[in-house]
Amino acid sequence: MNNKTSKKNNRKRVNLEQQTTIVNVHEQLLPSDPSISLKVPSLTESKSRMSFQSIRLWFRLFIVNDLATILVLFIWLIINISLFIGQFFTYHQSRSYFYLRALISDGLSIARASALCLNFNCFLILLPVCRNLLSLIRYILPRCITQSRFRRFAIRLFDQHIGFHRCIGYAICFWSLLHVGAHIYNYERLIDVRNEYLTLPAVLSLLYLQSSDSEINPFDRINSNTLSVGAMLSTTPGITGVILCICLIMIFSSSTSLIRRSFYEIFWFAHHLFIIFFICIIIHGFQGLIKSQTNLNQHNPDICASLYREWGINQQCLIYPRFTGSSATSWIWLLVPLVLYTLERILRFIRSLQRVEIINIIRHESNVIQIRFRTKFMITPQPGQYIYLKCFSIAKFEWHPFTVTSAPEEDYVSVHIRTIGNWTKELGEKFLMYPQDIPRLGVDGPYGSPADDVFNYDGVILVGAGIGVTPYAAILKHIRSSQANHVRLRRVYFYWICNTTSCYEWFAEMLQQLEHDLRDRPNFLTYNIYLTQWSMGQARAVVNNNTDERDIWTGLESKTHYGRPNFDVDFQAIINENWEMTEKRDIGVFVCGPEPIVKQLQRLCIKINDHKSSTNKVQFYLNKENF
Repeated sequence: MNNKTSKKNNRKRVNLEQQTTIVNVHEQLLPSDPSISLKVPSLTESKSRMSFQSIRLWFRLFIVNDLATILVLFIWLIINISLFIGQFFTYHQSRSYFYLRALISDGLSIARASALCLNFNCFLILLPVCRNLLSLIRYILPRCITQSRFRRFAIRLFDQHIGFHRCIGYAICFWSLLHVGAHIYNYERLIDVRNEYLTLPAVLSLLYLQSSDSEINPFDRINSNTLSVGAMLSTTPGITGVILCICLIMIFSSSTSLIRRSFYEIFWFAHHLFIIFFICIIIHGFQGLIKSQTNLNQHNPDICASLYREWGINQQCLIYPRFTGSSATSWIWLLVPLVLYTLERILRFIRSLQRVEIINIIRHESNVIQIRFRTKFMITPQPGQYIYLKCFSIAKFEWHPFTVTSAPEEDYVSVHIRTIGNWTKELGEKFLMYPQDIPRLGVDGPYGSPADDVFNYDGVILVGAGIGVTPYAAILKHIRSSQANHVRLRRVYFYWICNTTSCYEWFAEMLQQLEHDLRDRPNFLTYNIYLTQWSMGQARAVVNNNTDERDIWTGLESKTHYGRPNFDVDFQAIINENWEMTEKRDIGVFVCGPEPIVKQLQRLCIKINDHKSSTNKVQFYLNKENF
């Protein structure tokens, strides 16, 4: 009976919710600025000040988080608009296309202008997903830019490469919609011309009777009884256009957040329809249905257009207009990105063929498995970088990213994988028979991440929530293994926020080794481990073992905190610490976790950086993991 009651109590969970609390902050934690008044302001002053501060904070959040991205997107948008307007007026005013405009009006100008913008965005769409190219730029960039602020500015742009890829995808959908709409109008106009008599469009449609060189309407020889969608599908642009639309719809609809997170396989395979998309867009214009006049000197459309009934008779218009199809230009736009992306995929394929020697599989609680392996030709991953894994027995072409949790000094590479999705669950099942049955793995990488910049600060604050701690495992191991190699880094503040004690098993041993190895460097590494949920049994265990020298969950001398961290107080304490430095301190805040924690730390960094307490000479820089 007692056992049943105990089990029942253990099932009760206590959740710590964020509540409005009054915190009594010690006077020493406040910035030592005499201009700050401790007088309680009136309600009107408080509201007006908070309103101003909210606007100022919003503006600073925009500057810090979005200015670089918005600036690049603005330039990209201006280029799109400029290309569209320039191409539109080129076709709108061109004498070579005078007679084609007489048939389909400015449907021609809109179609050609949107086609140019499509080519431009298709040129860009593959570049943000060339991972090896981006890694090469990330490696070269810090060596070319000496100013740390500009270097961080540039690197953050590369961290947004997937977001830029999405924006280009939206633009391709928009310009495709405009292009298709314009050509539907053009098709209807070319068909309706057959119902006109004694008009310039009607005469132009009958020019094929003079010679094939004078033909301008691609549908003028088709039997009127068969004019329908089939006539359009009998042309190369028609059939490839339909295929392009189908591919685009499937790629776009499978790219939603719901599909990506719940059915990643659908997203991955649908995205590879881009191969068909690019093939069709290259051959889309090869038939040359858009025709321009070639004999402008012998037949001036500005004069002869009004004399269309006297063509062949009037001395100024004795020669009929002759036309030729426009040459396809899409392949010119796509040549460079396709070559780069082909080289990218070849390099990935070669990497995937290398033999992966699995050394050990360690199963942790909370559905986490650790894979340790070696590869012969793989570049040694640096702290904070990530790799792509695939399991040949699950899917031969499906790759998934995972942060490397091993240090460069270790003789193996390790990743921690939480088995919560379809692919990761299957991977966990494949390793149930290890070491008797070992599935074959493919590895691609390593690739850079925001954590690459961790050793370029005077101090760092590492914040991980749950499995989000993985980017910092390799960093902490590397610090332990090479303490003298990073002279600039003076302080490390490590925050790990978990909702269950079973998570501590993942890195508890590593943290204990770190605590032991860094005893001769006091204040260098500070642990702040938080537990946000606990059972009644765990609460009693904490009370009974509170006097122990080491924490009952982690085995560390630093005890586990219960609840959520108060970053406001902690950051102020960091500011007021004596670092024995005269120059300005740069502190990097690295976070991998839910969006609310990221936004909280963003606001806090900006508030502190904007505060009048700049005499503290401390600047906080936020870095967040994106994948």
